[in-house]
Amino acid sequence: MTSSGQINKNNTAPEAEHKALSDSYGTTEASLLPRDPNWMFLYWEITENSRQEICRLHGADIFQKSRQVIRVHEVTAAAGSGKYFDIPVMHDAKSWYVNVQEGGRAYCCEVGLALPDGTFISIVKTNTVNLPAGRVSDVTDEKWMAVTADFDKLLQLSGVEYIGKGSGEVAKSLAQRWEMLRAVFSRASSWGVGSMSSQTAHKPEQKKFWLVADCELILYGATEPDAFVTVSGRRVNLNPDGTFSMRFALPDGIIDLPVKAVSKDETDSREIGIKVTRATTTDGK
Repeated sequence: MTSSGQINKNNTAPEAEHKALSDSYGTTEASLLPRDPNWMFLYWEITENSRQEICRLHGADIFQKSRQVIRVHEVTAAAGSGKYFDIPVMHDAKSWYVNVQEGGRAYCCEVGLALPDGTFISIVKTNTVNLPAGRVSDVTDEKWMAVTADFDKLLQLSGVEYIGKGSGEVAKSLAQRWEMLRAVFSRASSWGVGSMSSQTAHKPEQKKFWLVADCELILYGATEPDAFVTVSGRRVNLNPDGTFSMRFALPDGIIDLPVKAVSKDETDSREIGIKVTRATTTDGK
């Protein structure tokens, strides 16, 4: 405003109270926020006084000889913190998205230093958060019904091929589909293969910069629990609910995996043919 109390229209600078917030508040603290069943957001501040205190207690070179990490704890009701893993970070980042494999559990984090001898120095610890379970609810209401004429269209657009079934059947089908997907990560056929970490993730000798990568094939499905199922002519053991899953090595070329199910009384059968092609390229370095 001008000295006469009138608004100066040429002044476009923000008022003092509208300036950007400070990027630090002079307090060593950390907060953890849930985002979805497998992701959390962590932000923190470590003051210079806290850094100096760490150096006083553990040596002036403690930050140079240690790794700056986020330690992620899975919190159990019985014994507090249970399993944990470390994420390498730079403390100056001040925030990080944290990924966990298991949803529906409680987690907390510590920002600190990991020494070569395995010692961990915690600088600041977060609150505990409970992540939602990433699965369809076990509770289904068969009397629930859709009141919109676009219900079937929405299902079709979403990729769910259950048009013509009642809403209760759709809910059950979705729940069963989730169970099949979850089984992929918890069970594997005895004639499948192990993960890349145990087979191919080895650093090549005499290589300063290197990269390895591989992929596997996961096949899953479901039928009547008492059916006889084969994949490529070999029998598959079904789970109690009729679902099955298996993992295969995936070499270059074409893989033919015919899946066949025969009813218990051998009066009916169904067959699905699956062909998978893989082509791997490298830069030859």
